[in-house]
Amino acid sequence: MESLILNELLKWSPSAVAVALAIAVMFLIKKVDANAKKEEERAAALRAEINKTLNNFGERLTKVEHDFVKKEDFYRDLSGWKGEINRLSDLIIQQFMAFSQNIIQLLSQGKK
Repeated sequence: MESLILNELLKWSPSAVAVALAIAVMFLIKKVDANAKKEEERAAALRAEINKTLNNFGERLTKVEHDFVKKEDFYRDLSGWKGEINRLSDLIIQQFMAFSQNIIQLLSQGKK
């Protein structure tokens, strides 16, 4: 299929090929922009959900600390949550980095 497209492009004049490639690159850029917007919206929704969940946990832990648990026990239990939050934060950062690399690869493939 690629060779068929390439053969057809070779029949065209260089300016027509340049216009066709420019249109293809513009289409790819629009697709990448649309995907980026969707990912940004998803990331914002995830951040909001994480903040909401963290606030809820914070309120619950505060109630538990004041009502039932010694301070030492509370801090020991909280350290596990901090580790989990750090792990999730690292996972989110890795996903964004992978997504960014995919966008860069798509853009670099479109420029060739």
